[in-house]
Amino acid sequence: MSTLDPIREREENERKAALYLLREQLQVEGELVALYESIAPEVRNKVVGHLLRMIQLDSRKHIEICQAAIEVLEGEDVLSEDKPELLEGIRRHVRLEEGAIERADQILNNIWIRENQALNEMVKKLRDDERRHTETLKKLSQKAFFRFDPGDFTVIMRGPEFAEDRYRREKEYRERQKKAE
Repeated sequence: MSTLDPIREREENERKAALYLLREQLQVEGELVALYESIAPEVRNKVVGHLLRMIQLDSRKHIEICQAAIEVLEGEDVLSEDKPELLEGIRRHVRLEEGAIERADQILNNIWIRENQALNEMVKKLRDDERRHTETLKKLSQKAFFRFDPGDFTVIMRGPEFAEDRYRREKEYRERQKKAE
């Protein structure tokens, strides 16, 4: 038995635990979406209906986040060759978001919005969401979607590009080994 076997076993158990929790959260978010869909027809107030749909959209977003995380943990790769599409999307997104943030700031300066606490909070949420979207996309475009040992000094010295290349080569090697068996 290799000394790495218990470590690999523990890591695999952690991966399975994360998958279990993500699938559980996926189920909860699905139930929330269904709940909001069942409540929506009963709501007579348009504003309350909009607010409930906003919350429902967040739950739908959470479903997408959980699903993406599950796919990565199950082996779906997002490597640098996939990132040009993401980077082009980010450029377009940032241009649009900057305009949206400026408009939201202008709206927040309007006396009708400034003096209405509920409207003020909703527009602030919109502006803050736009800022968060931009920050998230920028960060995701720079992050690896695979796990590597943070104590790996070769990666520390050579950088994430080296780690990604090594990861790709190791994956190709494992696939060739499986075919040979």
